[in-house]
Order: sequence, then structure tokens, then C-alpha cells
Amino acid sequence: MSNIPFLYINVTALCCFALMFVTFLATKKTPEIWAFMAVLLDCILWSGGSILMRIQMWPGLRFWYAVSLVSLFSMELLFYLFVHTFARRKGRFLLTVFALLTLAIMPGTISGFYLSPPTPVVKPDGATVFTYALNWHIVIPCVVFVAIIGATAVLLAKVVREQGTHSPGIQVIITGGIVMLAGNLLQVGLPGNTFPFDALSGIVFAMLLMYALYKRRMFRLTLVVSRTLLTVVLAVICIIATANFIKPMQSFAEGTLGLGEEMATTMVAVTFAAMLALAYLLMSRLLEAMFTREEQQNRLVKNFSAEVSQSLSTADIMEKLGNIIFREISTEQIYICLLEGDKYQARYCSSPLATLSFSISKDSPQIAYLKEQEAYLIIGEFQNSPRYLSVWEAEKELFRRLNIDCVAAMRDGQEIVGLVLLSAKERGRSFSAVEIGFLETVCSIASIAMKNAALYEKMFREARIDPLTGVYNYRFFVERLEEQFRSCGRECLTLMYIDVDDFKLYNQLYGVGEGDTALCLIGDAITRCVGEGGTVFRTSGKVFAVLLPLQDTQRARKMAREIGDRVGQINQQPERRRLKPLSVSVGICSAPYAASSAKELMDNADLAVYNAKQGGKDQIVIFRGASDLVPQHLAERTDAIVDRIERGDGEYRTALSMISALTAAIDAKDHYTYAHSKNVARYAATLAVAAGLNDDQVRTIYAAGLLHDIGKISIPEKILNKTDQLADEEYQIMKDHVNNSIEMIRHLPEMDYLIPAVLGHHERWDGKGYPRGISGEEIPVSARCLAIADVFDAMTTDRPYRKGLPLEVALEELNKAAGRQLDPQLTPVFIRLIRSRSIPLSPQAAVRRQ
Repeated sequence: MSNIPFLYINVTALCCFALMFVTFLATKKTPEIWAFMAVLLDCILWSGGSILMRIQMWPGLRFWYAVSLVSLFSMELLFYLFVHTFARRKGRFLLTVFALLTLAIMPGTISGFYLSPPTPVVKPDGATVFTYALNWHIVIPCVVFVAIIGATAVLLAKVVREQGTHSPGIQVIITGGIVMLAGNLLQVGLPGNTFPFDALSGIVFAMLLMYALYKRRMFRLTLVVSRTLLTVVLAVICIIATANFIKPMQSFAEGTLGLGEEMATTMVAVTFAAMLALAYLLMSRLLEAMFTREEQQNRLVKNFSAEVSQSLSTADIMEKLGNIIFREISTEQIYICLLEGDKYQARYCSSPLATLSFSISKDSPQIAYLKEQEAYLIIGEFQNSPRYLSVWEAEKELFRRLNIDCVAAMRDGQEIVGLVLLSAKERGRSFSAVEIGFLETVCSIASIAMKNAALYEKMFREARIDPLTGVYNYRFFVERLEEQFRSCGRECLTLMYIDVDDFKLYNQLYGVGEGDTALCLIGDAITRCVGEGGTVFRTSGKVFAVLLPLQDTQRARKMAREIGDRVGQINQQPERRRLKPLSVSVGICSAPYAASSAKELMDNADLAVYNAKQGGKDQIVIFRGASDLVPQHLAERTDAIVDRIERGDGEYRTALSMISALTAAIDAKDHYTYAHSKNVARYAATLAVAAGLNDDQVRTIYAAGLLHDIGKISIPEKILNKTDQLADEEYQIMKDHVNNSIEMIRHLPEMDYLIPAVLGHHERWDGKGYPRGISGEEIPVSARCLAIADVFDAMTTDRPYRKGLPLEVALEELNKAAGRQLDPQLTPVFIRLIRSRSIPLSPQAAVRRQ
């Protein structure tokens, strides 16, 4: 074996091929990596067969020659496969043809038909060389090889035309192919040559292909080189150094320097120890550079994955993604764009002062490249590609202005759902494979997290969006109103109700479809007027609500006028001129001036819009609170306010006729209930005036007082007039009079505004009342006024089962009930009014004053 010239080069080549193949077994397999490993395996068989043939290992020269030659004749096909895969070509026709041709020449290769096995020849100096006898048959495989090499060259030329010569790895692959071809030509072309040019060129060829993969960032060095491998390499180097350098150093110390044996040994030991220490230091630095950063990245990725998996906010995930990228990659600016329709809209930047008013088209050539080629795009490399010429000038200018140098794709399957744009690194440094790998990993994690967050936000939005008009629905209105009321505190919060006039008639005239179209147009008009200053909701079929934080009633009035004008413009559309004109009535209320709770704000705005409709429609009414009242004697003021109902003026004409008919029905059924209702209405209205409620609220309370016990019409007389204590069943029937009252009132035209007061007059402040069991300020203020008046009149008038209580006893009972059954603020006001004789008493109560 030692007589075979340059055998160590073949052995070195085999070791290199085997080492690369083994180390690549640990990498993540991609089609490119698989193709490269096929080339490496072929090189192993080629060089290994050549070595075993030269040393004539069992089963003999002819067998190992066949292994080596078959591998050599397969090299061109596997190189074409590598280039085809590296260029990411989809067509496989030529690849199949070349594979069949290569298989076709294999029998002649194995049998020695094309090239007979070599003959060992021992030279005079004892060296063994192998001679080959060529014949014309070799032309057959050469034609196949030339065809494959020519197709490979054409494929590389096409890639250069499409991607440019600076496309990562292309130049390296071309160089590798030339080196391999040159090595084999030298091997067979130089007469009498014994130097293994083919083996040496094979080492360079394999390393260049590996470097091409690295340039394309298809693997990390830390994935093919481990700490253990480097430690083993260091140990081998030390052993080799020990075996080859100790004796020469000892001889040099003794012969040249003239040192004694012991002194020479000491010097060699110290020198060798210093060399080992230096090697250890260098290796430690290398290990730290190659592995410490990756370990740090792994920790960051683990923490990032845990954090974003718990987040259901796309904004939060984008911020976390930007932070982790900025921490690991030294770039000046990071932008994140998310797919919205046919554009990637900028949604995040690492600098709060940077602009986000740009977008990238989904049809951009850069996006097409990301879909077809890589998960990332280096702008500097892409600019050398012919495809860059098709990029729109606007996007070129955008990338130049933002100084973008790297674009990473966030994928959901085959769809790119987002882009991460990184500006150029400091000092013009390029992005390393480690950084690109880290970027791909965190983008992949973030895309999954953002998909989940987007689904949650979509469900959250759909649960709160009115499907017809696209504005928020009533459910979200209630949540938002409570939230805004708390956050505004003592600051102004204005609520505006917008009710479409005569919408029921509109639907009857033109159908529900046309009505839905009208609602959509009105909703769009309201949304455009409100803009970013407020939030729009659809709270019922034809009613919209607008919440305006930190805006007063005057601004709301101005906005309401603009909304009315825009609704008027809808009527001017040519296709709508034949239809009934649309108009809206608007009610406005502001807290804290005219409402002390969110519920009261809703009730007052609702009352304002009701008055707008009763006042002739297509107008704006602002709810006025206590500050707008003119001080008067309470009884006179109450008379003045409720006089319009009793006279039946204007919009109250219908209400008077309805109320008169119902009270007459009550009187016919039970005269006590009729008198009781009149007393409660007057007491509650006077209390409302004293409490500072406005005219509309007082009129509502008065009308509700007249009708609050209308449901007793359905109660059997034997229960109404029973002198003993009611049984449980009878008491339950009596309690149902509240629901019966609501059932009657809700069918009356334009009187549903009385329902909250009537429904709540038997609720208790402590929540133990009926029918809903609500408590405190959840009970409408109108119902609280009625409750106090109802209890007082019930105590001071004769009932079938007992006589009325003395006035002072009744007032003392009221005082005890304050804070438990009755409103703790309104009850003392009522007691004070009675004692100061500011409220005219009923005849029976007046008798008990004496």
C-alpha cells in the first residue's frame, strides 16, 4: 500500500466526503440537502472504490473498479439533479431522460465494455501504478455525459438570466462544476500522470457545493459541526502533534541548542504545554462564537414562543416580535406589515415616530419571489436579479426611503399573511445565516400566534358587530357605555340616540330589502360624520347610538345636524327620489351634568329622542338636567308640567285619550286602585320636580303613575278585596299585576317609554323586590319616585284589610325603609316635602295629618 503513489490524497478525499456526509445527517432535510447528500454518497463510493481497487482489497480489483466507475459515471446525473433542485425547477422530463440514459449505460460500465479494468504495473522504484486501455466504446458514455453537462450548463445559464449572477450560491456552483470537470480532464489528458487530480478536484467540488448551500442559508454551521465533533478534532490534532513533533523538537534541543537530555525534555514539555494552552484558548473562542449565540437564541425563541402563545392581541404579538428581532439582530428599523385585502399594510414599527402610512401590493414581484423561492429576501441580492426590473418604481422608492435590506415572510401554509421588513445593518454588514435562521424561526412562531389572535379578534368583532350595517351592536354598546362612563369619571360623556322616522311605514311601502338598504346608508352616513371622535352602534331595528367621550352637548348637536344633512343627501340620489324621504330624530344627553349613572344616561337620551319624535320628528332634542329648572312653588310647578298631559296638548293628545280610557277601566273595576293611581301620580311628579328632574321626566313619571297598577284589571276581585292576609298563591297572582301592566302598555302606540317606570316600581333598593330583583341605581329614577309615592299612599289610605296609618307613623316607616326598600336620597326629600306641606295630600292622608 505504501508503494502506491499519492494514495494519501485519495484517503484524504474519502475522509472529507465521509465527514461531510455524516455531519449532514444531523441537519434539517430539504430537497437541496438531500441532493447534496446524494452527491456526497456518490463521491464516497467513487473515492472508496478507487482506494480499495488500488490496494486490491477483497473481493478483488475488478469489483472495486466497477463500484468506482459506476459512481464516476453517475456523477454528472447527480450534479444535474443538485443544480435542478437548487434552482427549484419543477419540470422533471429531462431529469427522467438523463436518469434512464445513465441506467442504460450501467451494464456496459460494470462489464468493462466501455473501459476495461486497469492493469497494475510495478515501476523500477517499487511504486505500483495502474494503466488503462482505451477503445472506441468509451464514446458512448461520453455522449451521455456531454448531453448531461450541456443541459446543466443551459440550466445554470437560465438561472443566471432569471436571478442574476449574484444570486446566492450560483457562482459557487458554476465554479465547482468547472473545477470538477477540469480535474477529470487533467486526470485522463496528461500522459503518464499518476497524481490524482480527480480526487483533489472532488474535494474542492464538494466543499464548493456545501458553500453554495451555506450562501443560500439552507443550513447553519452549528447544525453540521457539534461541540463533540470539534473536541474530537482537537484531540486528534493533539495526538498527531505528539506523534510528529515531540521527537524532532527533542533532537533540535539537544543537537542544535546543545541542551542536556533532562533540560531538553523540560523545554519540550513547556513548549508543548504552551501550544496546547494556545490551542485550547483558540478552540474555546471558536466554540463560543459558534454555539453560545445559538444557545442564547434558543432561549429567546423558547421564551418568545411561550409569551406569544398566551396572547390574543395581534398588536401585542407584533410588539413582542419586533422586540425580540431588535434584540438579536443589529438593524436600525423593523416594520411589520399584515395582509389586508390585496395589500400588506404597515401595522408596526420599532420606532414610535416612524410612519406607518405605506403598504405593499400583494401582486408585487417581491412577494412572488418570496412565494416561489425563499422565506426571506435580501434586497441587495434581489437587485442583481432580472426580476427586480419588474418591481414598480413606487415600491423601489419606498424601500430606498425606508432603507430596507431584508424582507422575511410570515406564512400560513402557502399564503404569506405578513411581512417583516428590516432596514440595513450598521456599517453595511450583511445578514448572516444564523440571523436569517433566527428570523425565520420567530416569524414562523409569530405567524401561528397571530393567526390564532386574528381568529379570536374576528370572533370578538363578529360577536359585537351588527351584520347588516357593519357598526357595533347593542351587546357591545352596553359594555362600552359602562366602560366609557367609568373611564370618563367627571369628564363629559355624551350619548346620542338617532331614531329613523316612520321606518315601519317605509318597510311597508317598499319592503324589508329596501329598508335594509336605507339602514345601511344611514349607518354609513353616521359613521362618516362621527369619524374617530366616537363610536357608532345599532341598538335596535331603527335606532342608532353614538358615544362621544370628552364631547359636550353643543358639539353633539353640531354633529347631529351634520348627520341630518347627510341623511338628506341620501334622499337626493337619483335612484331614491321616487321613495319616501328619510329623516332622523336625535336625542342627546351628557354625563355627568344630566345623568349620574350609565343607566340614567341611556334613559335620559331615550327620553330626549322620544320627545324629538313627539315634537314633530326630524329634529334634535337635548335632555336638560336640574340646572335648567326655574325655581317655583313645587305644587304650581308640578301643575304646570303635567297640565299638558291633562289638557291633551299637541303630542299628548293621543296619550291623554289612551290614559283616560285605561283609568276609566281601572275605576270601573276597582275605585280604590283608580284613586290610588291618581294620588301616586301626583306625589311622584311633585317629588320628581323637587329632585330636579326635567319637564319630560316629570311628565313621564306622572303618566306612569296613572297606569302603574293597570295590570290589576286582570286580578280577581276576591283577591283585590280580601280582608285577610293573602295566601302564597294569591300573593303570587297579585305580584303578576306588574307584568300584566307591561303587557297592556307595550301594545299602546307611542307609550312604550312608560315601561321602565312601571316595571320597576316594586323593585327594592336592596335588590329583594320584583319582578327583576335589580337594586340601587340600576332601578330607573322614575321607578324610584313611583315606589316612594306608592308606599306612602298605600300606608295613608284605608285598605280592605286595615285602616290607614297616621301621617307621622307613615313618615317614620318611610324613614326606616330608606336604604333598604326605598332610595336613600329621594326618601328624605319626600319626607321633607310632606312635613313642609309642599305636596297636597290625598283627602284620607290629609285627615291623618290632624
